[in-house]
Amino acid sequence: MKNILTILAITFLFSANAQAQKKIMVKEDAFIQGGETEDTAMGESKPKNLRIYKSQDNDKYSRITYLKFELPKKMKSVNKATLHIPLKVYINEEHPDATFNLEVFAVENDKWRELSITWSDALEPGEMLGSLEVPQSKDGKNQKLTIELDAKELSTLFDGKKDRKVTLALMNTNFNRVSAMAPSKEQSPKVASYLMVE
Repeated sequence: MKNILTILAITFLFSANAQAQKKIMVKEDAFIQGGETEDTAMGESKPKNLRIYKSQDNDKYSRITYLKFELPKKMKSVNKATLHIPLKVYINEEHPDATFNLEVFAVENDKWRELSITWSDALEPGEMLGSLEVPQSKDGKNQKLTIELDAKELSTLFDGKKDRKVTLALMNTNFNRVSAMAPSKEQSPKVASYLMVE
């Protein structure tokens, strides 16, 4: 009898935890690119790619990726949030040990569309929610990353009523000649980015 009660208690705890966690798939995703392509909507011309590289410059290699999520109705805040994203970090033969600095910033402005946003429309980044040093993809494949986000700052981006959208900017402000690319939801829903929130 004691063993049965223990099993029931453990099952209840796992069930409660699973219900508390919510998986939020990306609703819109696109990257913007500077230089001669600053007025080109990369979400329309290259919809399957999300590129990130030296995000503070403005040339043809300057890239920022945006991810938009829509949180459930009546969710007023989150206690814990993790971003799940597959990322391929290109090999730099001159600097094989260099890592890619992936930074996730909060963005207040959710009024953008993946098929039309350009570098000229670049959104103002707010607080940094998280960052990760990612090694180069020696096998040429995507690495499945999990980045813990600042839940308190993330919660300031929505109110659970009219404003349920959250935009994240993926940037690389530490330019060290290492670049990265992620698949978009247009490439395959199975590899699209998502948030796990509690």
